Amino acid sequence: MKIKSIKDGSIGSLLDFSTEDELLEINGHPVRDPIDYKFFSTDHLLKLKLKTKEGKVKRIEVEKQTDEDLGLEFYPIKYKSCNNNCIFCFVHQLPPGLRKSLYFKDEDFRLSFLHGNFITLTNTLYGDIKRIIHQRLSPLYISVHATDAKLREKMLSNSQIPDILPLIDKLAQGRIKMHTQIVLCPGINDGKHLQKSVEDLSGFYPYVESLALVPVGLTKFRRHLPRIQPVDKTYSRNIIRLVDEWQRLFKKKLGSRFVYAADELFIKAGLEIPGRRYYEGFYQVENGVGMMRQFLDLFQSKQKLLPKSLNKNFRLTLVTGASAFILIKQRIKKRRRMISGLGVQTVMVKNNFFGETVTVTGLLTGSDILNALRAQRNLGQIILLPPNCINQDGLFLDDLTPKDLEKKLGCKVVIGSYDLVESLRSALKEWKSGN
Repeated sequence: MKIKSIKDGSIGSLLDFSTEDELLEINGHPVRDPIDYKFFSTDHLLKLKLKTKEGKVKRIEVEKQTDEDLGLEFYPIKYKSCNNNCIFCFVHQLPPGLRKSLYFKDEDFRLSFLHGNFITLTNTLYGDIKRIIHQRLSPLYISVHATDAKLREKMLSNSQIPDILPLIDKLAQGRIKMHTQIVLCPGINDGKHLQKSVEDLSGFYPYVESLALVPVGLTKFRRHLPRIQPVDKTYSRNIIRLVDEWQRLFKKKLGSRFVYAADELFIKAGLEIPGRRYYEGFYQVENGVGMMRQFLDLFQSKQKLLPKSLNKNFRLTLVTGASAFILIKQRIKKRRRMISGLGVQTVMVKNNFFGETVTVTGLLTGSDILNALRAQRNLGQIILLPPNCINQDGLFLDDLTPKDLEKKLGCKVVIGSYDLVESLRSALKEWKSGN
């Protein structure tokens, strides 16, 4: 772990730490990553072993408050990549020419613990399992897809993978919480296979705390890949019906609904998003399970914060993907009528880049958004974009930026949040500050 910077005024700034020093040990324990650093640096007295950029070893003793941070920031470490070739893998459905990071398939339990990334456990070694249990790296997020060993080998296109159930059992014995998912591929891991997977995983409750059923995502770039049927309206309704039956069973048996259908299944089925009780603890909201319900409830609870009238007429263009279009348009249309002077148009952007079967906002490119907006007559004063269509560097998937859109459209572009009321208020504030 190499030190990138030292926070001013921190303990580290007062001691013999230097940028480019490599932290080797804390109290005799090797430091391999940020988890080791956090885990071993909580003690009151620390004995640190470092290596300077010249290759010399130095030792530093630190006396501090328990859990007080040293103020050290480290360079990113290298994480494990995935060796599977899943028949539904989205990375394999990307076209060439995108930025290099988009093609990295992560498969690292540390990213699962730190950021909620889903892993298959196929390259998680015995030593990793021991470490997970020892350091209490819980919860973990696990892609199961099928508990039948042969079927799972087929779906992951890897005959060398270990059986998933003994690994989950080992983690459960170590009292590690797990949230699991199954990517539904029609005619492959549904039917009796899905029934077996649900029953097997529910047997590990409460350590396997939830199971999400997510529809497979297919792009137009599935060349030379196994044929997979898309999830349609009828299929989605059948899965939702099964989930309802399982939830009633598990509520009586386990005291928890345990299994949940992703929001996208309800949208594909043309059904209303369920109420809050359906999702219980919203265990997999970042996986698209209950995100729309939280979005709708937050809008409902906070809409009274919006003004009843505006001093000057204000027109806003709200951009969304196909999945959320109807729900957002209905809420905006109802509220718009209650705010005098406010004009809002909701623009649905079709995903021409990946194909129209891809409907989520997080996979919209800047070019598709730009083309959809160019087709509109009056964009108003501000264009409001969803937060997940750009990355942490402010780039769309095709490396365009919101500033690029501003130049081409001649209109202010603002990135919103998952709180629609706050997004509208921020847009109004931005508009007022410019007038």
